[in-house]
Amino acid sequence: MSRIRTLGGVIAAALLPRDAAGRPLWETFERSLAFLKERGVAGICVNGATGEYAGATAGERRQAVTLARKVMGDDGLVVSGAGGCSLFETLARARDAEDEGADAHLVPGPHFFPYTQDDIGEYYRRMAASVSLPILIYNLPQFTNGVDKPLALELIRGEERIAGIKDSSGGLDILEALTTGGPADAVRFVGNDSVLAEALEKRWSTGGISGVACVLPEVILALWHSATGSEEFTTAARLLDDYIAQIGPWPTPWGLKLTAECRGLGPASTSIPLSAARRRQAESFRAWFEPWWAAASGQLCVGRPLG
Repeated sequence: MSRIRTLGGVIAAALLPRDAAGRPLWETFERSLAFLKERGVAGICVNGATGEYAGATAGERRQAVTLARKVMGDDGLVVSGAGGCSLFETLARARDAEDEGADAHLVPGPHFFPYTQDDIGEYYRRMAASVSLPILIYNLPQFTNGVDKPLALELIRGEERIAGIKDSSGGLDILEALTTGGPADAVRFVGNDSVLAEALEKRWSTGGISGVACVLPEVILALWHSATGSEEFTTAARLLDDYIAQIGPWPTPWGLKLTAECRGLGPASTSIPLSAARRRQAESFRAWFEPWWAAASGQLCVGRPLG
């Protein structure tokens, strides 16, 4: 199998909006994906951490892929998370995604129990032998078993089906190592927006699978399309830092949901009730966001695409 070289650019990690009873709002979801496509993202990622996949049913995860494929058509990428507690669950979700037209699998380490790197390596090798689409390692050590640099390099060098990595650790050592010593066609996605600008400046990334892009695609696209060192790039990086500082205190992805609500992209429903302190924090965020975005959106300018 040849690696897919077209896995790159800005891929928005989509929220799955729900009503107050926890039911998915599929029409709202579809409208939000259309908004992202209109803004110019290269693709959509569903069933990742931003989409709260750990709390979604198998049917919901399958429907998210179906609608993403419908909206993106033949022009955009659809990456689907295939995370679970066991190899059997992960394979089932991967097969659902393949049936619904996904282009690649985003595979985190297995959930809940801690495993050794040797265990995790075997898990990814079995996945690679059992699916038809390219796999991106989803390095998400804050929530699942992560991969270290030696294992990531070993898997990407040795397993043709493993096309690359989305590194959400907040570090750049794996992306640097892949850039300098990995396969030339390895896919190197930044998964933590706080280090996206640095990765682009150092040319260590072939793209970003971005939670911020699902609600502020203009900021991430301006960063991606501007020449590093330019005024446009510096402005977009500063705005991204400002925004991340505001959503940092929130659990993933509550701050993004508040932003989506402010922009009319979906309700800010949460998986557990907001405390009184969180409700005050939400009001403070809304009061900050409206004037900030009014000013920020006027500062954004898309320059020439990165090579």
